[in-house]
Amino acid sequence: TTKKQPTVAMLLSGGVDSSVALNILHRQNYNITAFYLKIWLEDELSHLSECPWEDDYNTCLDVCHQINVPLETISLQEQYKERVISYTIREAER
Repeated sequence: TTKKQPTVAMLLSGGVDSSVALNILHRQNYNITAFYLKIWLEDELSHLSECPWEDDYNTCLDVCHQINVPLETISLQEQYKERVISYTIREAER
């Protein structure tokens, strides 16, 4: 009988920790789909000459490509702005 690979969804940030964790899961024969979360601040900074999130995203693409893992991007810009940033501002104004 063929053993079925366990399936894992993983958030990838472009940093060392998540990249290493992805590689460990890959070596352990998990069936992985990686996800990159796009948050609101990324587009707010687009007027700058550099986009720091693009470096993170490109790192995610490179890491996934090296081990043939699909990468999906999820846009949570509005939710992040509404639930995290607005909340933080409201609390700071208290």
